[in-house]
Amino acid sequence: MDIKEYIESGKLEAYLMGELNEEEMLEVDRLAGIYPVIREELEELRKSIADYARTTGKQPGADVLENALSAIQEEEKDSFVRILSEDEPKVIVKRVNSIPIWSIAASILFFVSFGFNIFFFSKLEKTEDQLQAANQQGLMLADQVEKASQQLDYADLRIAHFLNKDNVHIRMDGLDISPESYANVFWNKNTNAVFISVDNLPEPPHGHQYQLWAIKPGLAPIDAGIFDHNQLVQELKVIRGNVTAFAVTLEKEGGTPVATVEKTYVKGFLKKS
Repeated sequence: MDIKEYIESGKLEAYLMGELNEEEMLEVDRLAGIYPVIREELEELRKSIADYARTTGKQPGADVLENALSAIQEEEKDSFVRILSEDEPKVIVKRVNSIPIWSIAASILFFVSFGFNIFFFSKLEKTEDQLQAANQQGLMLADQVEKASQQLDYADLRIAHFLNKDNVHIRMDGLDISPESYANVFWNKNTNAVFISVDNLPEPPHGHQYQLWAIKPGLAPIDAGIFDHNQLVQELKVIRGNVTAFAVTLEKEGGTPVATVEKTYVKGFLKKS
């Protein structure tokens, strides 16, 4: 089969215009499934029609149909005049020439079909755009619902820690490096478990992480655990003994055994009982 000759035959254009019969349409489908070149040519033709639809946004004007119909009427009128001028009735059949009429009719059908396809592809692309927009809006709404659910869970957990009579609450306020920052620590008197509430800390730079420290009199800060900035209430390490304060520093990712004091973001002292 000469694929190039088949493509240049105009059958693919006729296929897209809906001008082929059922058998011919199925034949195009079959060949497109076998030969990638034919399939790609169909896609290019579809894109061309879609591009034309986007550019014009119109169907062929009513004047196209009107002019074509007028041409048919004039052709019929001329044929009728010629028939009346003949002497022998038998010439009537020979003189009536239907080819121009059907050619013009075919032109009308072509323009109407082409206009319909442009209109169809334009509507199809608009519908696809609307579906994509609706899908994006749905995803955004789902994301908002998930965030709201997480915030509610955080609020419930935070309130539970505040209301727990076994917890000692320490508010850590921002220091000079970040005056607007703050966070809250809950230290359970029975289990000695430490929880941190990440309330207002800036996003740490890449490769860095926040670390909590317990401060005892006369000792270097004690590692209470690193924590994730994106999670709100987190359980860290168990801290026992005479703790007087807690502080948060910015460290390299993974934490460090020795606190970088000059990078202390928040600090809070336990209330004396």
